[in-house]
Amino acid sequence: MGREGVPLIVIQRQLGHTNLGITSIYLQGIDSTEIFDTVHARRAAMIPVEATLGL
Repeated sequence: MGREGVPLIVIQRQLGHTNLGITSIYLQGIDSTEIFDTVHARRAAMIPVEATLGL
C-alpha cells in the first residue's frame, strides 16, 4: 500500500495502530502480502447508528 501511494495515516488506521511511528517501522520490515492479508482479515469498523444521528 505504501508503494502504491496510500498515505501512511490511512495504513495506520487500517492496521489499528495508535502510533504512526509503529506503522512506519512495520512497513519497513513486513512483506506487502502480509499487510494485505492483515487488512482483509479485519472486520469493518461499526459505528452505532445513535452516534451518527446524534441521538
